[in-house]
Amino acid sequence: MQVVETLLTRALLRGEFAVMGNTAKITVVGGSQQHLTFAQERLSQLEQMWSRFLPHSEISQLNSAQSKPVVVHRETISLVKYMIAGRQLTYGLFDPTILPALIASGYQASITNPMHITLLPDGAKFNQSLDLIAIDEQELTISLPNNVTLDPGAIGKGLAADIVATELMQQNISGVCVNVGGDLRCIGIGDLNEEWIIGIESPIFQGEIINVVSLHDGAVATSSVRAKLWQHDGASKHHVINPITGLSRTVEAKSLLQVSVLAHGCVWAEVFATALLVADSGMNFSIIDDNDIAAFVVRADGGTAQSSNWVSFQR
Repeated sequence: MQVVETLLTRALLRGEFAVMGNTAKITVVGGSQQHLTFAQERLSQLEQMWSRFLPHSEISQLNSAQSKPVVVHRETISLVKYMIAGRQLTYGLFDPTILPALIASGYQASITNPMHITLLPDGAKFNQSLDLIAIDEQELTISLPNNVTLDPGAIGKGLAADIVATELMQQNISGVCVNVGGDLRCIGIGDLNEEWIIGIESPIFQGEIINVVSLHDGAVATSSVRAKLWQHDGASKHHVINPITGLSRTVEAKSLLQVSVLAHGCVWAEVFATALLVADSGMNFSIIDDNDIAAFVVRADGGTAQSSNWVSFQR
């Protein structure tokens, strides 16, 4: 009874809006409408910095600069540093240079707004080394080597959720959950018995919840080969690209359809969810266990599996 009374004394507000080519859902405990407004404006700011579909975004400027330094915000420096670290930690399975392959597969225009087109310089290539990216944190500049382009994609959503959730908690609220297109960062008092209860939806049967976890301070990211689909040259394509071949990963009976990863930060949940999905059945959960995170996967035949740490969060 005490828990119920405590929650009733706190305002529980929810907001929903379109951003980053997805739907963002914000839940604030002990806050006000101004916190929901802040979240929407902040996520929109990050989209303006990072969208590859906007010609004046910092990512688009970096991709077209061809080795020239570009002045950026600190958030963009943080994003690129996470990209570099994520590539290293996943042995190249997470590849932020995959953009030329995505465009070659037909994903040049935004799915939500076909008027927004990604433009790349001639010679841009995927599966490129990130070792020569120059970051000057004092001058706030980044230089990409020739032929290297970056796609924030899912990692941008994850980092945006982390940033906005953290900044909201700094505004003296009791709890927050920022969900950007299925990438969730939850901090503080949750909306059900002071916990954040997260349902994992089936990639096969829409609307069916096949697993439930609870969080106090953590993140969940789910990546699926069915999240973004399109037709190109008469064939069905999806956004999960093999970084070696540059082609959409094949789907067979035992292939992974969906990966959900639990981590402290949403940026890392996204990195490892992408890595597992790209690796398909070729990777066991050792990389998950080694990095003290948890994973739950769904195969095309409906079978599921989970890492050893997942049970710690399962309800």
